[in-house]
Amino acid sequence: MLNFHTSAQEIISELKYNDALIFEKHHSQLRSIDTVQLPFIDDFSYSQLNPNHKYPDQNLWMDIDCFVNTTYPILPPSIGVATFDGLNEKGEPYDPSASTQVDLTSSYPADSLTSLPINMNSISVADSVYLSFFYEKMGIGDYPNVGDKLLLELKKNDGTWNEVWEMDGDGSIPTVIKFRQIMIPIIDAAYFFNGFQFRFRNYATTSGNNDHWHIDYVRLDSSRSYSDTLIRDVAAVYTPGTILNKYQFMPWTQFRNNQSTELAATFPFVVHNMSSIAFNANNKYSASEYFSPFSQNIMFSNGVGNSFNFSSGSFLTQNNSTGNDTASISGDSALLLIKCLITSDSTDKNLRNDTAYRVQPFYNFYAHDDGSAEKAYALYGGGSKLAYKFYVNVPDTLRAIQIHFAHITTDVSDKFLSIMLWKSVLPIEQLQYEQDFLQPTYIDSINGFATYILDTPQAISDTFLVGWLQTYPDYLNVGLDKNTDSHQYVFYQTSVNPTFVQSTAIGSIMIRPVVGAKLTYTSVQNISVETISVNCFPNPVDDILHLNVKGINHAELFITDLTGRTIQISEGTDENIFVGNLSPGMYLLTVKDKLSKQSFTTRFIKL
Repeated sequence: MLNFHTSAQEIISELKYNDALIFEKHHSQLRSIDTVQLPFIDDFSYSQLNPNHKYPDQNLWMDIDCFVNTTYPILPPSIGVATFDGLNEKGEPYDPSASTQVDLTSSYPADSLTSLPINMNSISVADSVYLSFFYEKMGIGDYPNVGDKLLLELKKNDGTWNEVWEMDGDGSIPTVIKFRQIMIPIIDAAYFFNGFQFRFRNYATTSGNNDHWHIDYVRLDSSRSYSDTLIRDVAAVYTPGTILNKYQFMPWTQFRNNQSTELAATFPFVVHNMSSIAFNANNKYSASEYFSPFSQNIMFSNGVGNSFNFSSGSFLTQNNSTGNDTASISGDSALLLIKCLITSDSTDKNLRNDTAYRVQPFYNFYAHDDGSAEKAYALYGGGSKLAYKFYVNVPDTLRAIQIHFAHITTDVSDKFLSIMLWKSVLPIEQLQYEQDFLQPTYIDSINGFATYILDTPQAISDTFLVGWLQTYPDYLNVGLDKNTDSHQYVFYQTSVNPTFVQSTAIGSIMIRPVVGAKLTYTSVQNISVETISVNCFPNPVDDILHLNVKGINHAELFITDLTGRTIQISEGTDENIFVGNLSPGMYLLTVKDKLSKQSFTTRFIKL
C-alpha cells in the first residue's frame, strides 16, 4: 500500500520485495537431531554478522519463511527478531500478480514458523509447561490491516492443529508500539507426546512487504507459571550506533585527519535487563581493524569496562566514548569492527545476546543511510529534483553517485533520469554538473546500489549536493532507511514548489556520493551488474567451500591469510574448493578475471 506523506509531493511507500532476502541464497543447515528436548529457547540474536542467518535456526525450526533481522523492531527484548510479512522466503510476494483491489487489500495465509518436533513424552500436565513469546505489531514497518492477523497453533498427538492464540490487525498505527509478552499454558494431555510441535502463522496482503508482526524470545519449558514473565538475562537490543557525527559511513581520506570534528564523542549501545532484580552490570567495548590478526590492532576501547547498576526490567542506553588512535592504519581505506559486550554479576541464562557488533567501513563513499531499506521514497511529477547535502573536509573529486532503487510494483528501468551535482540549492540554485539520459537499474545484490560514474569527474570543496532530475512523472522509488534520519540534508523541487524546499520525510534516502581516486570499476550504464558477483558458502566452513561466480569465465582463485600470505592458488570457477587442510581462522578469497583483470575479494572463516 502507499502511505502518502503530508507534503503531497513526497511519497513514502511500502516495499514490494525484501532486498535483504531476494538475492540471498539460502543454504540448508545440517540438523543434528530429529527431536528437540526442553527447554526450547530462541531469541533470534544470531543474525548480526553471519549473512546466512537471515532465516530461523534450522536446529529449532522447520521452515524459513520469516525474516530474522535487527532493523524492523522497536525496542525488542533482545537483539534480533523474526518478522512476519507478505513475502516468501526469497523476499518475493506470495502473490506477485495481484492486481485487483480485492487481492491488493484482502488477507491470505502468508508466513509460517513451525518448531521441530519436541519430545514431551516424559512430562505431563502436572509439570506446568508454558509457551511464552513476545510480539510487536508494525515496528518501523507496515501496520496490519483489518483481516490481517498473527496466530499460534499447537499440534496434538492425532496430528491436528489447534489454535490457542490470535492477535488481529485493526488498520491503524498503534498509539504505542511495543513488545508484549504472551503466556500460553500447555494443559491438554494430547500435547504431551514425542513429536509435539507449535507454529506461528500470519495472514497478510500477499502482494508485497506488508502487514508486519515481529516475535522474539520464544520459550517452551516445564516448571513455569503464569507469572514467569521475567528472564535472568541482560541483553543487547540494537546494533551499536554510528561512531560518526554526521554520517553512517564516510571516506577514510576525509576522516583520518579530521577526527576531532567527524568522530562522535560517544556512540549509543542499548541494553535490556529482563530480570526481576537489579544487577551490577559491566559494559565493555572496543573498536579494532576487522582484518587485523586476532583483532589485536585496537583503535579504542574502555579496557576492563564500565560498571553500573542496572535496574530490573529496564532499557538503558550506554553512551560509549570513542577515541582517535588510528595512526597505525595506513592506506586510503579502513574497516573497523565495533564490539560491545554487556555482562552482569549474576547467572545469565543466555550469553548469546550479550554481544553486539557494528562493521564500520571507511572506503570512498559517504552515506547517511545504514544500508537497509525499510521503505521507498519518491517525488511526484515529471521535472522534479532531489538534492542531498554532504561536506568534504579537504578538496576532493566526485567520481560517481550511487542510488539504491527499491523493488516496487512498477518497474521504471525504461525511464530516464539525470544525475546532478550542485554547489548550492538555497537561496538560489547553483548547478555544477548534470549527466543526462541515464536509467534506473535494479542491482542483484542485498540492498545493492547502482553506480553512475561521472563522464567528467568534478572537483568539490566544502558543501556539495548530489541527486537527480526525473524526466517522467513515474515514481523512481529510491530506498529509504527508517533506522536513521537525515531529512534535514534533503531538499526537493517539483512543479508545485518551483524553488527548493527542505524535506519533511523522516529517514535517510539511499544515495551515496563516491569520491577520491579514479575508480577501478565501471558504471552500471556500461557493464553488466554480474561482472564481479561472487558468493561462497557455507561460512564458516569445515571442509568444502562452495562458490557461486557470475560474469567471470576465466578466473584465478587466491586464498590468503590475514597477513597477506598466499595459501592456495587455483584456476577456473570450480564450484567446490577443499579447505580442510587450512588451520582454523579467517581467510580472504580473491577471484580475479584473467581477461578484464577485475577482481573480487570476500572473506570466510575456517572452523
